[in-house]
Amino acid sequence: MQRMQDLRKQKKQLREYKRTLDKDAPFSTEEGARYARVLTKLVLIELELEEMEKTALQSGLR
Repeated sequence: MQRMQDLRKQKKQLREYKRTLDKDAPFSTEEGARYARVLTKLVLIELELEEMEKTALQSGLR
């Protein structure tokens, strides 16, 4: 459960940071690369959260 809370907190922080970046910056620039890394981290966090929630639901149904 602690991991899930940590992931949600990290997701919130990354979303706030993403808002400060230029989404139209080319990937060849530092800001574009930063934006791509933030998006990648957000997707990985979201996938892990979904998997944890799915596992929790399945455990509850058994």
